[in-house]
Amino acid sequence: MTKTSILDTGKLQDFAKERKLQPFRVKQIYQEIFKNQNIDFADMTTLSKDLRDDLEKDFSVVTLKADKIIEDKFTTKIWFQTQDGCMIEAVIIYHWQNEKHNINDQEKLNRITLCISSQVGCAMGCIFCVTGKLGFKRNLTRDEMVSQILFANNFIKKKLWKQEDGSLHGVRNIVFMWMGEPLLNYDNVKKSIEIMLRQEAGFSLSKRHITISTCGIVPGIRKLIKDGITVKLAISLHAPNQVLRDKLMPIAKAYPLDELTKVIGEYVKATDNRVFYEYIMIRNMTDTPEVARQLVTLLRKKLAHVNLIPYNTNPAIQLEESDVKTIQNFKRILEEGGLTVTVRDNMGRKMKWACGQLGYEKIMKDKEEE
Repeated sequence: MTKTSILDTGKLQDFAKERKLQPFRVKQIYQEIFKNQNIDFADMTTLSKDLRDDLEKDFSVVTLKADKIIEDKFTTKIWFQTQDGCMIEAVIIYHWQNEKHNINDQEKLNRITLCISSQVGCAMGCIFCVTGKLGFKRNLTRDEMVSQILFANNFIKKKLWKQEDGSLHGVRNIVFMWMGEPLLNYDNVKKSIEIMLRQEAGFSLSKRHITISTCGIVPGIRKLIKDGITVKLAISLHAPNQVLRDKLMPIAKAYPLDELTKVIGEYVKATDNRVFYEYIMIRNMTDTPEVARQLVTLLRKKLAHVNLIPYNTNPAIQLEESDVKTIQNFKRILEEGGLTVTVRDNMGRKMKWACGQLGYEKIMKDKEEE
């Protein structure tokens, strides 16, 4: 029997009414989940045992099952199984003030980011990304996206416990950039963001700490503007001209670069937010000086920050990573052109859970079975 999600406020209110619970009791339940970071009713000790037992019978806090967890020094990769048997992934990233410090040196931890999936698989088919090779199965629900955060916070609490100020360690930044294209699951992403921002019965996160990473779904960006969702926007650009972008990303044909650039300008005008441009560095394809100068022309005088991402090798695609010298030269050209640039640290790449590598295990398994 599938239990009801505790995030179904209507069902929880019906439950409270039937048991004649006072409003503060419902508030306590949400405090246990979002503030105390508990996902098991048995751990919610501010509630009576009878109430915990009743909640356990009818509700679940997390609607996903953690199937497998692997960690390295700076990341934790979690495979989740959905109730209908699909597999998705999320990754926790620990940002330490000094990378030489041991992971158990809690006071040196600066912040924690969680990259979450918005779909099972992905329909975008970008040539440099393993996830696209898996194909698209379905959208994730609001509760499945929120469950990734709830589980991560509980995991982090058990791992790191409290900060110096007495508050629990937990996720500070959420990025929709793992499996899936979030703007093709717009309604559920919007609903999940509402819970992330909500003060009561929510995570109380700042808009500045939520990022939507998109391949450039123009209608979705227009919806963000219309609905006043002023979270951060990251554009998977990867090419400064239409011909090259067409080769890398099939979606570029549906939403040409000039149309995408126009709607991004509308987003910046409406929000005054800096836009992050993700740019993959592929040897002899996206990393030439000529292409760098084209990128300067495209983004000069715009409210933009460029993230250069060294290509992560994977078993399904015959592409090569740009070398360090080439990346640094590319970066220099951009900076001399007036752009703000960062070269991304690809945490987790050795363990095959960096950008573009999600689904690596399944691809390898399929290749072995051929």
